[in-house]
Amino acid sequence: MWWEKEGHLEVKDNLLYIGGMSARALAEKYGTPLYVYNKKRILENFNELNNAFLKHNQNVRIHYAMKANSNLEVLRTLKDAGAYIDAVSPLEVETAFRAGFPKERIMFTGTSVSNDDLIRLLETGVFLNIDSVSQIKRLQKLTDKKLDISIRWNPGEGSGAGHHSNTITAGKYVKFGIPEHKLEDAVLEAKKAGFNIVGLHQHIGSGWLKEDVPTFLSSVDKTIDTAKRIETLTGQKLSFIDFGGGPGIPYTETQKLFPVDEYAKGIYEKIKSSGVDAVVAIEPGRFIAGDAGILLVEANTVEEKNIPVVGVNAGFNTIVRPAMYGSYQEIVVCDNVDSTSKKEYLVAGNLCETGDVFTENRKVLRALPQICEGGILAILDAGAYGFSMASTYNSRPLPAEVMIDGATSKIIRRRQTLDDILREQESV
Repeated sequence: MWWEKEGHLEVKDNLLYIGGMSARALAEKYGTPLYVYNKKRILENFNELNNAFLKHNQNVRIHYAMKANSNLEVLRTLKDAGAYIDAVSPLEVETAFRAGFPKERIMFTGTSVSNDDLIRLLETGVFLNIDSVSQIKRLQKLTDKKLDISIRWNPGEGSGAGHHSNTITAGKYVKFGIPEHKLEDAVLEAKKAGFNIVGLHQHIGSGWLKEDVPTFLSSVDKTIDTAKRIETLTGQKLSFIDFGGGPGIPYTETQKLFPVDEYAKGIYEKIKSSGVDAVVAIEPGRFIAGDAGILLVEANTVEEKNIPVVGVNAGFNTIVRPAMYGSYQEIVVCDNVDSTSKKEYLVAGNLCETGDVFTENRKVLRALPQICEGGILAILDAGAYGFSMASTYNSRPLPAEVMIDGATSKIIRRRQTLDDILREQESV
C-alpha cells in the first residue's frame, strides 16, 4: 500500500498494524472513535526536518505549530526533542507551559489580538510576534516595558500557497500580517513605543507540497529583502528570520512526499547569498504530527439505501477536514486491508447533517474492501487538525486519544463524558 511505512503503518496477514500494534486490538481495548498517535513517527518527522537544516547551519529553531495537535503528551515528546513552540492564543501559551516548555522557547503569533489577550501574554513573558500596527499601538498603552518583538509581514499577491483557499495566508484578501506598504509605519510605531524589532516573520499558508516550493522560495527572497529594509530603518541587525510553517504531507497516492532537503537547502542558499546574518526559524505542524495520527472508527451500519452506505460512530465533530475543506482522507478497512474485491460506498458519519461524510463530498463514493457491521475503519493522516478541530456538536463527546510508545500504549486523553460537556453550564 502506498501509505505503508515500516515501523508505523504496516499490513500483516490482511490486518492493519499501527506502531506494531493491531488496530483492531487497540479499538477493542480503548473503544472508538479513537485517535492513535505513534510517538516514534512524531520523532522521525521532527528529526527529518531538524537534520535537513542542521546540514546547512547550526542556527535553526523549529517552532512546532501546536494548533495542529496540542495534546500534552505530543508537546512533551517534542520538548524533549528540542523543539520550540509556535502558539496562536494565550491558552496555547499556557498549555505549552504545562507541557514543560520554558518561556524562552515559546513565540506567540496571533491575529485580531484583543487587549485582554495582550495583557495575559505580557504576564507570561513570552516573545510576541506582531501582526498589525494596531497591535503595536495598543501594546504601547498596556506596558512600559521596552519589549523585544518581531514583525509578521504579508508577502503579498502571488506569494500564498496551501491545500485549500481558506488556508492560504498571504495575499490581498487575507487578514494576516502587515502589508508591505505599512511596514514603515509599523517600524516607526515600534520605535515610538521603545520596542526593539529583532525578528521578521512570514507565513504563506498551510499544507503545500513539492509543486509549491518555488512559490515559497520566491517569498523567501521577498522576506530577506524586507529584512534588509527593516535593518536599514532600525539601524540594527535582526537576530532571526522566521519563514513560517506550511510543509504538507501526501494525503493521496498521487501526491509526492514533501522535499525536505530541497526546502532546507533553498532557504539557506538564499540566506547565505544575501549576506544576512540571522538565525533561521520555521513553524511546521502538519508535517510533524499529520501522518503520526490515525482515527479508528466502527462501522455500525452497512446497508443499501439509494446508494451503498457505511455508517460509522463518528462525524465531522470528530474530524472536520473532509466536510470543511472537501479533503481526501485515506480510509482503510482494518480487518480486510489487502482485498482486491472492492465496492463503492458513501462513508457517512452519525451527525444530523447531510454533509457529514468522510469522502470529499456526499456525491463521491469510496471503493473499499468488503465491510461488515462492527468492523473497524482507520482514517489515516489524522494527527494534525483532527482532534484539535473537534467539537461536541450534536452533544457527541470528544474522543479518547492514545499514544503508542515502543511496545506499550497508553491513554493520553480520556473519552469525554456528559458531565464534562455540561460542567460549565451546571456550575453557573
